[in-house]
Amino acid sequence: MIWFCSYHSSNEGATVQNQLLQPTNPLAHTQVHCDPEWVALQQQLGFTVLLGTRSMGDLHVLSAQNSGSLNFHVVKFPLCMGMAIHGNHLAVACKTDIRLYYDLLAHPQVSSPVYQRSYSPRSIHFTGDLDTHELDFDQHGQPLFVAARYGCVASLSPVHSFKPVWQPKFITQLTPEDCCHLNGLCMDQGELKYVSMFAATAEPQGWRNLPFNSGQVWSTSDQEAVCTGLVQPHSPRLYNGELYVLNSGAGEIGRIDLASGRYDCIAFVGGYGRGLSFVGDYAIFGISKPRHDGYIPNFPLHDRLKALRMPDRCQLIAVNLKTGQVIQAVTFEGAAREFFDTVVIPDCQNGVIMNLDEAQHPQLITCAQNELPVPA
Repeated sequence: MIWFCSYHSSNEGATVQNQLLQPTNPLAHTQVHCDPEWVALQQQLGFTVLLGTRSMGDLHVLSAQNSGSLNFHVVKFPLCMGMAIHGNHLAVACKTDIRLYYDLLAHPQVSSPVYQRSYSPRSIHFTGDLDTHELDFDQHGQPLFVAARYGCVASLSPVHSFKPVWQPKFITQLTPEDCCHLNGLCMDQGELKYVSMFAATAEPQGWRNLPFNSGQVWSTSDQEAVCTGLVQPHSPRLYNGELYVLNSGAGEIGRIDLASGRYDCIAFVGGYGRGLSFVGDYAIFGISKPRHDGYIPNFPLHDRLKALRMPDRCQLIAVNLKTGQVIQAVTFEGAAREFFDTVVIPDCQNGVIMNLDEAQHPQLITCAQNELPVPA
């Protein structure tokens, strides 16, 4: 099901920082605040954002309109994890499957006066519960994804749940033991380049028994760490020739100097970050509240929030990569607690995703006419 609603920001009055927005869709027990600076940024750069929630299985689609409103709709999934865009294709990882979508507006016979992208489901690959985390597309347009339970990066298989394509050298057997909590991947021109993990260990659930700062980013080609000492890192990404990472357990975004292995913090964001995307000079990602209520002693993010007397937050944020300025773009209060991934769709003022239970879906039919035989 898809629920549509429209939120409006306001620039009236110097004291207005965020305007409380009351959703008209049935997001039970959730309130949403939108920063006018975020709406202006989306209008200026002309992009749509996909924001997936692990805790609720919701995929939020946010598009800013010329009227100053933020169009916002929600697509329901059975857990929403990694997402990726490749050309006209969209992939979404769910609890036990990976769903592939295609932009119907890429077909010349389909048009819309409202949307620039309209993704419709085309196939579902059933993987079983691999604890699938991040995913992306390779140079052949095929999804690669992190199977965290098995500590490997995998591709789809027509006959198996998954096909392993890379694993760290210390993982010698593929067993569902989540040894190192491999979670993030980085592609470079369609080639797998870097991965993130919580610890380099082959012990079952071994990362849980090691210090919080055992996190690492690895080069997949060299089978070596390029940066160590991170706290539960996620989302390594190459952007404009630099390697970025979310140092999630410290509440930071930073750069990795590949020559020295040094990690340089760009900004403290006040939450547990996942799902790094980019547009212009900005990094876009979600920050989450703790999965379990309560203070965890010696956990860097919790210690810093406590010292600063800052509340934990569930937000979509934007960080200026040049200045470190943080825009608290969209804040969720209530039932929403945990985001996992974001995707920026460039050159898209308004986008939509049609899911399987959408009433219009059975009537969204296209035909590959150019593949029909030519009459003699």
